[in-house]
Amino acid sequence: MNYKTTPDILSNSIKIISELAVASLRAKRDKEYALWCELRSLNSTGSSRLVLNDVVAALVPEVYSQASFYRILKAGNGSFWQIWQPDSKHPQVKVELYGLERIAILLGVRCSLSSPREIPADKFIGRQVKRAVLYSSFFKPWQCKTNPISRQSLQEATSVSRSSQKRYDRAAKNHRVANFAVQDDGKGHLSPQVDLVDGKHRQYLKVRRLGNIYHSEANLCPRGLTKKVSKLLRQGSCKKGEGPFPHRFFSCAKSFIKSPQRHPEAFILVHPGQRLIKGRLEWCNA
Repeated sequence: MNYKTTPDILSNSIKIISELAVASLRAKRDKEYALWCELRSLNSTGSSRLVLNDVVAALVPEVYSQASFYRILKAGNGSFWQIWQPDSKHPQVKVELYGLERIAILLGVRCSLSSPREIPADKFIGRQVKRAVLYSSFFKPWQCKTNPISRQSLQEATSVSRSSQKRYDRAAKNHRVANFAVQDDGKGHLSPQVDLVDGKHRQYLKVRRLGNIYHSEANLCPRGLTKKVSKLLRQGSCKKGEGPFPHRFFSCAKSFIKSPQRHPEAFILVHPGQRLIKGRLEWCNA
C-alpha cells in the first residue's frame, strides 16, 4: 500500500494518543478509534468535516475492504463522528469528526494526555497490526526513559492477555529488554539471585526474573491540543468553569484568610501536579 497515491487527501503518518488507545482496547472500541485516527490524518485542511467519497477513495480497498469500512463507520456514528446527509447547502455526504476532548470523555479518560505517538501510515494496515500499534503506544519510544513492568501489570492496564502481548510485540516490533535480580555476595561482587522452583517431575534452579523494559518504534510529537485538553480533564469537565472541584485562586494570603467569611465551604491547597496553571497556588473545595 502506498499512501502517496492520493497526496492531497492522505498524510504519511498516523498520530495516536496512548491514553485513548489503551482505553479503546479496554472498552473494545479499538476499531472505531483506529479509524478516527486515520480520518484525522486525512484532515489536512483543518476542517472537521470530510467528504465521504474522498475518504472512501483514500482508504478503500488499500486499508479496508468496503464492507469493513462501512461497518466500522456505522458503529462509530454518533460517538466518534457524525455522518451528515446531503442538503441544499452541502450536496455531498460528509463525516464530521468529534474533537479530542469528546473522545476522551467517551472512553472514560480523566487523566492527563501524553504526547502523541507518530508512526508511518503504511505500518498501520491490518486488523492485528492496528491492535498491536494501539497496544504498543502504552510504551515509550527509544529516546525516553521507562521503568520495568511485568506482563501481569500490562494485562491489568491494557486488558490484553499475556499471549496476545507477545504476539503484538512481534507484530509492532517492540523492543524488549529482560531484567534479572542480582544480589551482593558481601565481597563487593554481584551474582544472580537464584530460586528453587518446583517442576512437574523435579526441582530446578532458576534466575529470578524482574519486569521487562519495553520501547516502541513510534516517534514522539509535540503535545499540541493534548496539553489544553489535559487541563480540562483534570478540572473534571471540558467546559470552562464547570467540574466537580472548582479551583479558586487568591491573589494574596489575606484574601484567602477572609474567604471563609464570604464562602461557607472549606478549601484545600491543590497538589502541584493538578493545578490549572503551573506554579500558581490554587485551592479547591474540600
